[in-house]
Amino acid sequence: MKSLEDKMARIEILLSDEEKSNLKLYCQSKGMTASHMLRTLINQSSPDMAFIANFQEVKTNKITVRLTSYNLQVLAKKAKAEGYVSQTNWATACIMSQLHQEPVLSADETQALRESNRQLAAIGRNLNQITKVLNIEFRDSDKITKEMIQLLEDKLTQHKQKVNALLTKNCQRWSINDESFSS
Repeated sequence: MKSLEDKMARIEILLSDEEKSNLKLYCQSKGMTASHMLRTLINQSSPDMAFIANFQEVKTNKITVRLTSYNLQVLAKKAKAEGYVSQTNWATACIMSQLHQEPVLSADETQALRESNRQLAAIGRNLNQITKVLNIEFRDSDKITKEMIQLLEDKLTQHKQKVNALLTKNCQRWSINDESFSS
């Protein structure tokens, strides 16, 4: 039986010294060989034709990722800055966002949305009180001023802007097209 290396063919690529140097630096920063990087590019650019004979599917719910020291430091910095409790949580959220093309929220963002819901519930109660005054106790409707309604509208607008900013930030973090979240 032929080994995988026996099935491989060599290919020559003409590069300038600068291109070769850039390729070498890029591959080192990604922790891969030039051959591996080129195979990956070929497979990504033509997935229907990808050579996947050596694809190894995991048998557990655990995947090991190897990073250069530099990339591990960058990951740690990003994870901390974005409110994740560990690098693993950040990496998992990154993978989930790419798989599902949806925002994956950090604990801080989840808390912000919970606060958002609390504020919306309070605004809803205020609207119910206004509706009651207008529909049932119309004699007291002069107690409700245009300014009060404008204040509620302003609070709703501010609130929508906060939630939209949070979702936009999250979508940009994971490079998700966020057109469906803005309104």
